[in-house]
Amino acid sequence: MVGERIRKVREEKGLSVEDFAKRIGIPASRLEEIEGGKLQPCDATLVYISKLFDVDFWWLKEGRERAVKVA
Repeated sequence: MVGERIRKVREEKGLSVEDFAKRIGIPASRLEEIEGGKLQPCDATLVYISKLFDVDFWWLKEGRERAVKVA
């Protein structure tokens, strides 16, 4: 679930709900709803999180592992 992956990123960065929400520009209450699976973040929010915290967009959105390119 996307909310669980966002929580994982937040916890790995050592940020509180309030600090993480402030950094991505949403209210803490909305982040709590996302992490709890009650709301789905829009793709623009996921792109912003992936760039800001250097995580793969597709892992964040769908849980996909990074694809390995074969020559």
